[in-house]
Amino acid sequence: MNANASGRSAAEPMTARPEPREPRAEPRAEPRNPALRAPEPKAAEPRPVVARVPEAAPRSSVLGPTLRFRGELSAQEDLVVQGSVEGSITHTQSLTIGADGSMKGDIRARVIVIDGKVDGDLYATESVSIRATARVKGNLFAPRVAIMDGAFFQGQIEMQPSGAAVQEHSARLRQSAISTPVLEAPVVDQMLSGT
Repeated sequence: MNANASGRSAAEPMTARPEPREPRAEPRAEPRNPALRAPEPKAAEPRPVVARVPEAAPRSSVLGPTLRFRGELSAQEDLVVQGSVEGSITHTQSLTIGADGSMKGDIRARVIVIDGKVDGDLYATESVSIRATARVKGNLFAPRVAIMDGAFFQGQIEMQPSGAAVQEHSARLRQSAISTPVLEAPVVDQMLSGT
């Protein structure tokens, strides 16, 4: 008998080893009602590439630490004051007096944040936030007020919803401006001379 390398004789039949098979999915019976049939999986459709446009950063202005400003300042954009302002500020948006900033005068804005020094009244239609590094001498008029630990504050706080205190105070100022008589130069001269 001939033996091959596997040690079997040539007369012995070779038996095939069973190969492992992948499990087959058993067919399921389709439900008779078409509404109960499971939806067939769809091939993934390629999604269109959409380029995102970066949102525009809110515009804001900065008065740097070396700037000094006197007079009335008004704007429609956010403002950060790091310098010195003497006068009044009227803003429709957010106003921040930075840690290096100082203000002598009244401030009117939607949101007021103080990190520096302020000597004047603050009128906000939304909120006033006085941070730990702030020094504020003046009255606060806003629906929401926050004063952090460590901040210096001297004055009164009047909180009314929706900025009612600000609107009321503005109306009082307008009324006093209307009722104040305008003095002409000859009248002022007579008052000063005592005649």
